[in-house]
Amino acid sequence: MQSSTIGSLLRSTQAYCSQLCEKQTLDTGIAFYSERFGDLPEVNQFREVVLNDGGSVSQAFQQAKAWFDARNLTCHRWAPALDTPVEPLRDFLAERGFQARPLTAMTLTEWVPTEPEPNLRVLPARAMRPIYVQSFLDFGTGHDQGPPGVLASAQNDRLDDSQLDMFVAVSQKRALGRGGLYQVGDFGRVIDLCVEQSPQQDAVARTLLAHVLALAKRLTLRSVLVQIDRDDVTRRRWFEQAGFVVDGEFVEFELHNPQRPS
Repeated sequence: MQSSTIGSLLRSTQAYCSQLCEKQTLDTGIAFYSERFGDLPEVNQFREVVLNDGGSVSQAFQQAKAWFDARNLTCHRWAPALDTPVEPLRDFLAERGFQARPLTAMTLTEWVPTEPEPNLRVLPARAMRPIYVQSFLDFGTGHDQGPPGVLASAQNDRLDDSQLDMFVAVSQKRALGRGGLYQVGDFGRVIDLCVEQSPQQDAVARTLLAHVLALAKRLTLRSVLVQIDRDDVTRRRWFEQAGFVVDGEFVEFELHNPQRPS
């Protein structure tokens, strides 16, 4: 099941990235790019990286770098294809400022009954855009990297995608959390479960996740997946309590302190 879960997550990430960017297939991977959101790693990145027979990491890097440089863009992230060996990339990319980001794949194995928090309202983000956008400034960007204001603008654009259902947990006209379900074919992926740090954050996360999973159940999806940072013990606990189990690990590489080319 591991390769299927990770492969589905990688496929969903490609679709998710394509909401905001254009893409171009190169010999060694797929370049996702956008000038409008140039400072966001998820927008300008090199995915499905493969090392062809007789090729090298250096050749792949030079091809990708030349392609992004020609457009005055910075490649913020490298994501190996499912069967690409990670070790040849790790040391080479580390020397060029990329840090390994270990990720954990999780899949839902049981529907866990959950009592929602009575003082919270979970509402569609499309109907609550100002509150949704403000949440990025109020309590951060979760797993996604980049300036909160730019990320908020990008995520606001995503709301019009029919495959994505985002929600905000609201109390007293203020968002305390957000999260959503992104549907790709017959599976769904939990997206951007992010909660303000407070004594009630576990209750907010539980309520949001219950709402998202209720939608997934109504859609009768074949599977429901999520990826988290490997060391994120808080989110792992939230998902495990909701019926998810770990189903593999994989690695992507993030550019540390990127500088846009001059």
